[in-house]
Amino acid sequence: MSRRKKTISSDIQHLYLMMNKPCGYVCSSVSDRSPVVFDLIPEEYKSYCVQNNLSLHTVGRLDKDTSGLLLFTTDGQFSHRLTSPDNHVEKKYQVVLKEKESAERQKQIEQRFLKGIILPAEKKSEEQQVLPSTIEWFSASVCRLTISEGKFHQVRRMFLAVGNEVSELKRLAVGTYLLPKDL
Repeated sequence: MSRRKKTISSDIQHLYLMMNKPCGYVCSSVSDRSPVVFDLIPEEYKSYCVQNNLSLHTVGRLDKDTSGLLLFTTDGQFSHRLTSPDNHVEKKYQVVLKEKESAERQKQIEQRFLKGIILPAEKKSEEQQVLPSTIEWFSASVCRLTISEGKFHQVRRMFLAVGNEVSELKRLAVGTYLLPKDL
């Protein structure tokens, strides 16, 4: 009895896309409540994936009310390198706060974030410790936060833990991938 071998092409070209995600879209392929980010992907890329039997997915997620850099790929290893908690890939966010913070409070928040902060419980996520992060202030209510993990609503929960709320949140970078100003 002879066995037949089927050769699978090893020269498939993976797809890598970058999007400036607008607020109001969910990072899912299907939703009956909100528009999905996959609706924003041009048909030519969707067709490429179908023709090459590739599955396009987001590299991590952004909340519905968060804008900014969102990566898509068909390359699972690439996605894993950027999202695995073991790799501590930095993510940078521009944060606009609801309340202004004095210079003294800004320093206190910096120190608390540098030590790692305990996130308050929210919906499906328990209270949890996060790794140290850095913050750079641009004004009394605007800053850039750099984190190296991605827990559920992490940035918003970090600022809740110090007594403020995020009114706008935009991801600027994931590792070495930066959101271009013209995207």
